[in-house]
Amino acid sequence: MTTVLVTGAAGLLGTWLRRTGPGGVDVVGLVRRQPIDGPSVRADLLAADAVHAAVATVRPDVIVHTAYAHDEPSIVTATGHVCAAAAAHDVHVVHMSTDAVFAGDGVPRDEDAEPDPTADYGRWKATAEGTVRSGGGTVVRLPLLASIDPADHVLTRVRSSAADGAPATWFTDEIRRPAWTREVAAAIWRIVALPAADRPGCWHLAGPERMSRHELARRLVERSGDALPVVGAPTPPGSNRPRDLELTDRRARRVIGWDPSTI
Repeated sequence: MTTVLVTGAAGLLGTWLRRTGPGGVDVVGLVRRQPIDGPSVRADLLAADAVHAAVATVRPDVIVHTAYAHDEPSIVTATGHVCAAAAAHDVHVVHMSTDAVFAGDGVPRDEDAEPDPTADYGRWKATAEGTVRSGGGTVVRLPLLASIDPADHVLTRVRSSAADGAPATWFTDEIRRPAWTREVAAAIWRIVALPAADRPGCWHLAGPERMSRHELARRLVERSGDALPVVGAPTPPGSNRPRDLELTDRRARRVIGWDPSTI
């Protein structure tokens, strides 16, 4: 039996990883406060001692690090604590990163491309990637993730805004390659199942279609069956956001059979 500790286990990707854990894998969730179904431990990833204690208690073979928030300590410091605890207990780390480590200039980036972020979030994630890779870990770069049940942040925001009587606006000129979270979770489990020597380095799990955030929101609302408005608009002038993020995913297609569905 392989034991896998999933950080951020109450989040969207963490939930799908717990739902889809394959046979022969004992999935233990790590959460800060929110209770979850199934085996779990609690720790604040910003507290190094707590992270070490959680890893020592679970004694996992692999840590899948999905936890994050949009601030530097929650990305850089927390990842450092996870990697330090993993090194102390000889545990492999599979770290979730983002397409936003790249500039968003529309030029395709493969798994060997050097990060060149333009926004703080991408810079923090790139720094975290460096920590993971220096310890021999695995980096999985993800696009926007889509899910209907549980609802992803897009559906959640659309529904909340509609309830408030002020439909949310989605950018029509910010292009990504979104993927279904359930398929991303399945791909991560295939990476975890590889021999340890074949996991390290970078993996890209890009979706099959280029689309704007507005188009993604429109499709998700349609698939969910909600009759809710989806408003589109261009990004504000001077916005420092990556506009066109294009990941290639040759390694994942070749090695683990990554073949994502359309949204």
